[in-house]
Amino acid sequence: MSSGNRRRQAAGFAGFIADQVAGLRERAATLARYGAREAGASLEQAAVDLEAAFRRWWLEELSVSAAAVETGYSAERLRELVREGRVPSALEPGKPIRLRRCDLPRKVGAEQSATLDAVASRLGIE
Repeated sequence: MSSGNRRRQAAGFAGFIADQVAGLRERAATLARYGAREAGASLEQAAVDLEAAFRRWWLEELSVSAAAVETGYSAERLRELVREGRVPSALEPGKPIRLRRCDLPRKVGAEQSATLDAVASRLGIE
């Protein structure tokens, strides 16, 4: 997947999270406007927590083997992509390669569908 495709995918997912955060903040403001300040403050905190959790997850550094599971690429192919400079990594001499989730290439197909199905199932969406 090209870096442009990765950025569009990231923008799509990040946009989804941003929309959810904005919705929480709008509801928080509405509650506060109608006198339910504690409930509004709780929703605002939920928005802050969601943003922080997404940021930690999206920027998490993964081992090559964990990245292989998430992407559908083999660990060796990911190492090749790093060596070719097509996937950025945290390279430190003598240490294993670490890849940030946001930088991972994604294969479109069965692996992605299975992942999306798993996410939907965890959210109770069948």
